[in-house]
Amino acid sequence: MPGAGSEHEVERPADWDEQWRQEPLRLDAPDHEAGTLRWRGQEALVRELFGAVEGLRVVEIGAGRGLNALLFGKLGAQATLLDQSPVALEQAKQLFDAHSVPVELVEADLFELPDAMRGGFDVSMSYGLCEHFLGERRQAVIAAHLAALRPGGLALLGVPNKLAPAYRLWMATLKRRGSWPLGTEVPFTASELRHRARVAGGQPLTTIRGSFAGSLVDHGLNQVLFKLGRHGLPVPQLKLPVLDTFAYELLVPVRKPE
Repeated sequence: MPGAGSEHEVERPADWDEQWRQEPLRLDAPDHEAGTLRWRGQEALVRELFGAVEGLRVVEIGAGRGLNALLFGKLGAQATLLDQSPVALEQAKQLFDAHSVPVELVEADLFELPDAMRGGFDVSMSYGLCEHFLGERRQAVIAAHLAALRPGGLALLGVPNKLAPAYRLWMATLKRRGSWPLGTEVPFTASELRHRARVAGGQPLTTIRGSFAGSLVDHGLNQVLFKLGRHGLPVPQLKLPVLDTFAYELLVPVRKPE
């Protein structure tokens, strides 16, 4: 399947504990995420489908620090994070506590979902998770999102966009230099992600995209500034419907049938 890697590729896992230790914990990160087109689009969709956010059970899978689950929690949802990295979950707890948002933390393998994590959530989500798997596991990670949902629930599958030029150039440059830290990362097209969601038994809804202008700044200009030891520029969230096809952020919402 396009975007899934060749049959000879082998998954190369990253050291996620070390990645989270190295990445600064910014307590204002949820505020920045709240300004993105991706967040605005998914919040509007959740309100449209469920009427309100308050009281919903949401789980972020492969959550890291759980920025989006935290934002749903701020709106009154009951947030759960699932991750294999104890470092990520410890940092997530610090972040949620700083924002006075309660959270349940589950250290587990998403491919072996605990029984308590199956079939009970209104919303499951991940951002930057599915692209780290190949072959059968690339399909299984999507199926895990649906397995966590109750009938009628919504999965939010956020991945890097294969058509995003600034991101692809940035990744290729780091790989050529031997400094790419994230192991296997094979981005998706919207068509591949939607196809895999259907195979998993879900019903894909309208694709939500990030800002192309923001991608150029975040994965282009700011990367140059960081290398020069300077601060990055604010990432714009200008909406340009045609050009946004090439934005880094690609989010496919998927409904679990009733």
